[in-house]
Amino acid sequence: MSAITAFLDARFAELQRGWYERGMASLVEGLTEFRLTLPDSAWAKGVLPACRQHRLDSLLLEDPFTRRARERPRGYAGDAVMMDYMYFREPPSPCSDIGQQVFAFLTDSPNAASVRWRREHIASLINAEVRQRKTLSVLGVACGHCREGLLLSNEAMLAISRYDVLDQDDESLEVIGRTLPGHIKPKKLAAQALGEQQELCGFDFVYSAGLYDYLDEPQAAALTKVLVERTAPGGTVLVANFTQDNWGRGYMEAFMNWRLVLRTRDDMRRLVPATGVAGSALYFDPYRNAIYLKILRA
Repeated sequence: MSAITAFLDARFAELQRGWYERGMASLVEGLTEFRLTLPDSAWAKGVLPACRQHRLDSLLLEDPFTRRARERPRGYAGDAVMMDYMYFREPPSPCSDIGQQVFAFLTDSPNAASVRWRREHIASLINAEVRQRKTLSVLGVACGHCREGLLLSNEAMLAISRYDVLDQDDESLEVIGRTLPGHIKPKKLAAQALGEQQELCGFDFVYSAGLYDYLDEPQAAALTKVLVERTAPGGTVLVANFTQDNWGRGYMEAFMNWRLVLRTRDDMRRLVPATGVAGSALYFDPYRNAIYLKILRA
């Protein structure tokens, strides 16, 4: 794989010269192009080892965003702290100059913009639901820090009669309890156990923002069926998933060891339950890195 080695050498030289934006843009976009055009075997056997063995690797690990994905302090990449990095774009201290530059680039990238848009979109849908109803009940599944709760209007906060948010990470739940209004109720529960909790039902709006990126098709289809069952008649279910050609895919897999289950339109359509559904729709975010499935409960 002399081509990938030469490619990495050139990007390393650009970063060493202080050409951070140029070097990182070439690196991330080039790696995604490699990922999309090479067979899986060539990527796994050639590109991944070349990236991890290259001197560029240790340089990129000075970025706390990349390093946290690799180190997985909570057992998985893409934890709630990493989401906060993309929401607020503030690196933790201490952080080297090059670490700050790489962090700034990645957290301002199209993928990070899609994550911010996802948060804003969920809040906007809840705010819009309030204008259609006198009261509203909401369920968030695998909610992380539930930062969308910070974006709700005063009108929505007054109208929401019930807002349950589920996660299996104790630290995330503690952050919710400390940062969000008291009627947003964090509960420790894995999404796979939702079907056993009969009291969690009858919600007007049910959503899961980032979980589907980690579920295979049988798991995702089973969860979608449960989400629909937990929704009140006429209510809405919303789930999101990153797409196969998302902008940062190559860098995420090569240097962050962050692999997602990526889906197409047809993949998302197959998740719609055969019963209990009045209609469904698919749409992309403005950056076309993520696809959304909205389901109307019969």
